[in-house]
Amino acid sequence: MSTYFAQPYNLDAVGFYFDSLDSYTLQSENLTDGFGNPVEEFEIQFIDGDEGELFSACGINQGNLHTWFETIIDLSDQEKTALFYLCSILGYSLENAMDKLDDVNLSEGNLRDVAETLFDEFYLNNVPESVRAYIDYEKYARDCELGGDLCEFDFNGMTWTCTNASGI
Repeated sequence: MSTYFAQPYNLDAVGFYFDSLDSYTLQSENLTDGFGNPVEEFEIQFIDGDEGELFSACGINQGNLHTWFETIIDLSDQEKTALFYLCSILGYSLENAMDKLDDVNLSEGNLRDVAETLFDEFYLNNVPESVRAYIDYEKYARDCELGGDLCEFDFNGMTWTCTNASGI
């Protein structure tokens, strides 16, 4: 379970830790500052857990915290990786990225290995046996990257390659 902190923008109020949307809602609705005024605005901080990198990439704040708890936490690992790619690498807003999750094709592994697999799958049958030893997968991977077709990135300690980067 992850831990979050709601830091009030009001300097006369003390923030609180929470681990669910219900906990946040309950505490935020009852929080007052030193003068008894209700506190309405918070900076939401990720404190501890496994999803910090995604939390940051998605730009989670008070306005979209419900999306984090109601939708994002329940996504599959593949969908979370796609969301990270869309938000962090391509710069999509959270709302637009959520709409595009199914459009991202990901392969676990580095650019060169994924490029080799794709080349072998799609083109190797058309290459004569005598020429196959001369295929330079490094250059093919570099061309795919420069052409925008493949994009390598790291997320949650793993290397991923988006195989349809130019199509998103």
